[in-house]
Amino acid sequence: MEQKVEETKNAVRIFIGGLGEAVSAEDLRSLFSSLGSVQAVQTIRTKGRSFAYLDFLSDPKSLSKLFSKYNGCLWKGGRLRLEKAKEDYLTQLKREWEQVALDEATQPAPASPKEMPYTTTIPSKSNTKHLNIFFPRLRKVTCLGACF
Repeated sequence: MEQKVEETKNAVRIFIGGLGEAVSAEDLRSLFSSLGSVQAVQTIRTKGRSFAYLDFLSDPKSLSKLFSKYNGCLWKGGRLRLEKAKEDYLTQLKREWEQVALDEATQPAPASPKEMPYTTTIPSKSNTKHLNIFFPRLRKVTCLGACF
């Protein structure tokens, strides 16, 4: 039964904008932990701007409840703005590397040179180079052969 609950839950990265100056990561963790599990909080403060990214483990029902409850509300001197964010770059990179490693492990080994088919003709490019130029007034394409 617990496995079914875990399968329906997934981690969602949430952007939280409009934070007040006095808001800390622990404040955000305690505020949002009532609706689901908070995995990580990353706060960013620049000149006059404060925002955070929150990795939130929840089911879709509690996620919609989180957005309806906290999006646009005033909290500690700021109006919260919640949005779904893109996946963290490092997490995405790690997931892609694991996928590539898994794909390489499941691919069959390349055939040996003896097993590869032998072709007698090798396609090659012509030694002469051509340059096609379009003349708009004449509405014509003219081919200039081996001029370079």
